[in-house]
Amino acid sequence: MRTFTTYTDLPKGARGAVIALGNFDGLHRGHQAVITQVRAIAREYNAPSGIGLFRPHPRRFFKPDTPPFRLMSAGLREGILNELGVDLLFELPFDEQLRDMDDTQFVERVLHRGLGIRHVVVGSDYGFGKNRCGDVESLTRLCGERGIGVTPVSPVGLHALYGKYGSTEIRKALAQGDVFHAQHMLSRPWMVDGVVQTGQQRGRTIGWPTANIGFGDLVRPKAGVYAVECHVAGVSDWLPAVANTGTRPTVGGEEARLEAHIFDFDQDIYDKRMMVRFRSFIRDERKFDSFELLKDQIAKDAAGARAIFGMRR
Repeated sequence: MRTFTTYTDLPKGARGAVIALGNFDGLHRGHQAVITQVRAIAREYNAPSGIGLFRPHPRRFFKPDTPPFRLMSAGLREGILNELGVDLLFELPFDEQLRDMDDTQFVERVLHRGLGIRHVVVGSDYGFGKNRCGDVESLTRLCGERGIGVTPVSPVGLHALYGKYGSTEIRKALAQGDVFHAQHMLSRPWMVDGVVQTGQQRGRTIGWPTANIGFGDLVRPKAGVYAVECHVAGVSDWLPAVANTGTRPTVGGEEARLEAHIFDFDQDIYDKRMMVRFRSFIRDERKFDSFELLKDQIAKDAAGARAIFGMRR
């Protein structure tokens, strides 16, 4: 997959694509349905398939102080898009110029003259342009005038009880610690990735060393303890672990971070990139009256996580 961070002066091989437009945060089952449609149409046209998304996310542009909300890092998203068979990724720079384009200007400058696309696929509720003045109806009309096809895709969901698969619904599930439902909507476990940082190393003093990574701009799941699996770049396959996701109130922590104790593992992995996938919620985070009580609880949490993975001590 080739990635472009502009919609102007593109090479010939990047033009004439069939693309989907959206935020594609999480690349959940709904997004996958859109991408499947894109690839099918691209095969009919013998054209490359592509994704067009905005970077930074418009929500971050308009409200820079909004709490972290992303479901995946840009690197993880790029890797999964590649696995899904997407040929081109257009990271459209969301700046003042693009913000002020109305629907007509966006279709003309970005889609037609800029990307030179042949066809575009969007969700049936897609809105675009300044103050979201454009919708699927205006997109279809404006693209049709320029020889660009438009295919709207209806929301995808399990059934009426659970509603559609959407990034908002996944964030709600994670806020409740419901990693099972989040996994179903994503079609894969929810993952956090980052560089292993040097912490205060308190866990090492009580026999529970942890690998720590920050959440960055990722949404914070429900604070508590989870059974997780970790993959460290160049070191291991997926390894079972127990992790805490909160602020560590017993030791006076303030910033939420992810601390994972990898079972039966003793290697120096500082400054290495690690991915953590969430498998099961174990308990809420709470403050303990002493470090000794915390140590006892960690042992119970670890035993619970081992049982989830079918491991013997």
